[in-house]
Amino acid sequence: MDPINVFQRAVDQTGRIVAGVRAEQLGGATPCSEWDVRALLNHTIAGVQMFDNAARGGAFDASMFERDNVGADPGAAYDAAAAKLQEALAQPGVIDGMWSMPFGTVPGMIAVGFATLETAQHGWDVARASGQRPEFDPEVTETALATARMAPAEQVRVPGVFGPETDCPAGAPAHDQLAAFVGRSV
Repeated sequence: MDPINVFQRAVDQTGRIVAGVRAEQLGGATPCSEWDVRALLNHTIAGVQMFDNAARGGAFDASMFERDNVGADPGAAYDAAAAKLQEALAQPGVIDGMWSMPFGTVPGMIAVGFATLETAQHGWDVARASGQRPEFDPEVTETALATARMAPAEQVRVPGVFGPETDCPAGAPAHDQLAAFVGRSV
């Protein structure tokens, strides 16, 4: 499994979900209790920008999360950020470099796993908030869940990262298992 390819598929999957959000849904509730749909989209688009910046060797810049990244058309805003990220990911050796992330500078291989987790999970959040039932890529979900499970609990089970694991019905799809693992109500 090529981690860059899996991450690119996560970006594309979430892009299709973001494109499905209707304007009248922007003020709606999300699985992330502190955000409405617009704030969740803003964070999701900023995440794509952050991963683009990290893949290019840039320093982490928290200010991108404070800007209005959504504008008048969330789908177009996401697609523009994703296109830049895809260019960065196509550069030779991108996974071999060090990426500056909110939790520190880490090898690209580790960063890409967390980027896949972040992007896939927020895609699930947006889908849930906007009533969409997309087909989730099983390999993306598997990679995201494996990354979440390997993260040290004392570093991620904190406010703003993962909440306490919630109950998940037996036999639930893997994307719902991931959501429950990171603290979402399924």
